[in-house]
Amino acid sequence: MGRLLSKDVLRVTMRSALGVAILGGVYATPAFAQSTEPPSERQSATTLPEVRVAGQRARPRRAARVAPAPVPAQPVPAQVGERGTGPVVGYSARQSVTATKTDTPLLETPQSISVVTKDQIKDQGAQTVQDALQYTPGVALQSYGANAFFDGFKLRGFDAPQYLDGLRMPRDGVQFAMPKIETYGLERLEVLKGPSSGLYGQTDPGGFINMISKRPTATPHFEAEGTFGSFNRVQGAFDFGGPIDKNGEFLYRLVGLARQSDTQTDFMQDNKVFIAPSFTWRPTNDTSFTILSHYQKIDNKGYQQYVPGQVSFLPNPNGHVPYSRYIGEPGLDGYKLEQAAIGYAFEHRFDNNLQFRQNLRYMEVSNDLQSVRSEGMVPLSNTLVNRTYNYISSKAENFTVDNQLQADFRTGALTHKVLVGLDYLKQTGSSDYRFAFIAPINAYNPVYGTPVPPASSLTPGMLLNNKIDQVGLYAQDQIKLDRWTLSLTGRQDWVNTQVIASAPPPFGYPPAGTYGRSDAAWTGRVGLNYLFDFGLSPYANYSTSFVPNANASQTGQAFKPTTGEGWEVGVKFQPVGTNLMLTAAYFDIQQDNVLTGDPGNPLFSVQTDGVHSTGVELEARGNITREFEIIAGYTHTDARISKSVLGAQGKYVNGVPIDQASLWAKYTWYDGPLAGLGLGAGVRYVGESYGDQFNTFVLPDYTLFDASVNYDFAYTRPDLKGWSAQVTAKNLTNRYYVASCLTGLAYCGLGTARTVLGTLKYSWN
Repeated sequence: MGRLLSKDVLRVTMRSALGVAILGGVYATPAFAQSTEPPSERQSATTLPEVRVAGQRARPRRAARVAPAPVPAQPVPAQVGERGTGPVVGYSARQSVTATKTDTPLLETPQSISVVTKDQIKDQGAQTVQDALQYTPGVALQSYGANAFFDGFKLRGFDAPQYLDGLRMPRDGVQFAMPKIETYGLERLEVLKGPSSGLYGQTDPGGFINMISKRPTATPHFEAEGTFGSFNRVQGAFDFGGPIDKNGEFLYRLVGLARQSDTQTDFMQDNKVFIAPSFTWRPTNDTSFTILSHYQKIDNKGYQQYVPGQVSFLPNPNGHVPYSRYIGEPGLDGYKLEQAAIGYAFEHRFDNNLQFRQNLRYMEVSNDLQSVRSEGMVPLSNTLVNRTYNYISSKAENFTVDNQLQADFRTGALTHKVLVGLDYLKQTGSSDYRFAFIAPINAYNPVYGTPVPPASSLTPGMLLNNKIDQVGLYAQDQIKLDRWTLSLTGRQDWVNTQVIASAPPPFGYPPAGTYGRSDAAWTGRVGLNYLFDFGLSPYANYSTSFVPNANASQTGQAFKPTTGEGWEVGVKFQPVGTNLMLTAAYFDIQQDNVLTGDPGNPLFSVQTDGVHSTGVELEARGNITREFEIIAGYTHTDARISKSVLGAQGKYVNGVPIDQASLWAKYTWYDGPLAGLGLGAGVRYVGESYGDQFNTFVLPDYTLFDASVNYDFAYTRPDLKGWSAQVTAKNLTNRYYVASCLTGLAYCGLGTARTVLGTLKYSWN
């Protein structure tokens, strides 16, 4: 009864906050021009004084070796002037826009958020978003194995949706047409943890991944690099940008990458072409209009491989198949993904107190593939693997726009940052999925060449067209009183979903017909934190979530939205005058109306399940000294099925390691005989996880080691300024492991074999 009462009180509080924020934004506006704050009160409590502090990466002087430039005892202040969408020096960010949609210091954000910076991506040689998130606590990776053409994540035990520049990316109804974002085109990745529908609408309660694109810069910047290494990888990339005119009114940036590569798996490629032009127009100091776009094409032979657990990690008299084993059909399997996006970010400041922003994007992605896939072992055999031949053609697209009006003002002793927003999402998707069983293959002595039927004769499994229309109205007030910050967020969503299914029985999912429903949902967040003078910020929050479901049951019943709620308490600590952030959090999340397999027909789903996840997260990011940088994290996640029509109640959620820990450290010499050299090393521990919802088998834990070495040649000779080289290694010891199993022993994905890449880069301005 107490829990229900507290939930009702919080919901009433959030509804009241929405009304207060809207009224405050409307009625306080006329006074904005007269509402000026003393500089001492406008200054954030986290603003650094104008002194030199640790944490800034130093760049060498031109004649570093011949006439060494004096190294200051304390380098330039780190992150001064940092913006939530801009670059970060080193590993520790100070600002973010993801959690609040306003440019807010992380210390004043009452929610856990991890920021992966461009420097981290570069130093660790991350080639994919999954690579970039391997040292982030709370994130479970590699849902589809090492050679996945999809990026799959779980956050705190729940599926994590993906956003690009604050706008949700498209996906079709069965998750084949999913964009794959190129890390070289990103400025940073931000992992927002916990229910966040109060600002974003449809998001799962574990949180989501927001990727921030590289944008035009006011200073000239040019770089080109080539990468070579394991599995015959040849890759070239460039990043050019700067002002077009002498006044800096027009800026541009052009980022591109091309790759041709094999993979650790025989007969499988990893080819890609990526281009991302952007342009900024700044007619005045108060107005900015930035066009953001990208195009990407992936065209590969081969397709991601599932390997049955019986031949990869369970006892087998024949041992385990190697990383290179391909159980598909060479020459037949192929995968194509094409995606394109164009949009803009508009900002206008009316005065010191009132500003308007609009973010808009259209994005589409199409997927065509033919693949032979594992369907588990032949009964009573230790070597033969059942297979299906699959044909899939899918497409997804969405149009998203987010309008934001921000007002900063005071009422007595209270300082308000009010945000009122209206966003709209229109998403459509289509999937044509057909399959047929073909002859099995010996996993230890494969013989290829099995005939397959033409695609037109395959059995239709899913013929779907779905769409979602969603409108959301939200408001937020970040209220400051001395060093207290109270964040109140409320949102009302109206959403229409429809799915048209046309695949015939017995395998058609769902039954042929048209299913639709309209829903309205109220979500929100209440957060409170206190910022001490010495950089300590304890916080607490309660928030809710919802996700509409564009699908239907075996009986033709459209599914209602999945809902969730959670609370979190934690502490953030950034010692004054340093570039080091320490965080600790405890979370408790409940999700209801979860879709799960129908006990009468596993091809369909029912909506009765619930999931309850609790856990602890620890993270450290930044500089110990000017030369020594670290990233450390630990996660304990207890994610269990709280309600189940299948009788799995109390079992752990599959694919979620119970414990994870990681440590990355890098040391860079800026003077002395080793000046210009950087050495990095990392260790990642991933604990045991369960491979199915009944917990009938356990995926073993594993520990992986990574390393890097880089050198800036400007320290050797002045005429080599701009030249640098780097070598990175993943899974240095070539540890054999299984990264995940999707729904059982038939669909397990092998981990990443040892991968060594070398990069030579030239930068100039």
